[in-house]
Amino acid sequence: VGWRLEKGKDQFTGRNDVSPSETPVLDVGGGTGWACQWYVDRFSDGTEDLEQCQLFFFDDAGPPWARKDPATEGRWNRWNVRRKIWEPLDKSPPKPAGLYAGIGATRLSSRAES
Repeated sequence: VGWRLEKGKDQFTGRNDVSPSETPVLDVGGGTGWACQWYVDRFSDGTEDLEQCQLFFFDDAGPPWARKDPATEGRWNRWNVRRKIWEPLDKSPPKPAGLYAGIGATRLSSRAES
């Protein structure tokens, strides 16, 4: 299940199921995925520096239907806009500063402790 604005609508009022062929590359579900995709879309038209995309994600395995990637599971990752992949980090992401949004689960497993 994914999220998208219905064609011809001017506000987001609900969800439409998307087919598997439309599954966003980010592979982050629910409202978290919707917000992440909106953020990443800012960089798709070339007006913002791709290197400024600061999207971090802890891959805590997720539900059974979620894509499993041994390279990212159980660790922090950063979205690479140019390559359209999650890249594993060697350590926790930088501490947020200034204007930022922290979204997603309220609790992570003990694997996220650093």
